[in-house]
Amino acid sequence: FSNWSGAYRYDGKSFTKMDGLSNNPVTRIIEDKKGNLWFGGGGRGICRYDPNRAVGQTYTCFTTKDGLINNDVWSILEDKSGNFWVGTRNTGLCRYDPRRAVGKTFTSFSE
Repeated sequence: FSNWSGAYRYDGKSFTKMDGLSNNPVTRIIEDKKGNLWFGGGGRGICRYDPNRAVGQTYTCFTTKDGLINNDVWSILEDKSGNFWVGTRNTGLCRYDPRRAVGKTFTSFSE
């Protein structure tokens, strides 16, 4: 689950804070078709958690430096084609295409 200071994992007995998400707010969490978890939050952009990667390499984060229109993320959805649609606060919508070359993965839509 998420709250305004990161995200926590429940193992059936107790909650533990997920490393790698710092203390920024997490406003959305989704699981993609491959079993990765995607976190969006206030000021942090989006982060993909891959449970199959080696410890310390489990997160890949994307911010405005990577082409995201705004780091204040309020929604994330995956479509049938594997694109991720990211709704941001007051600035519009981005589509993230993981199949495209690095640096050309985000397309922004606004009024």
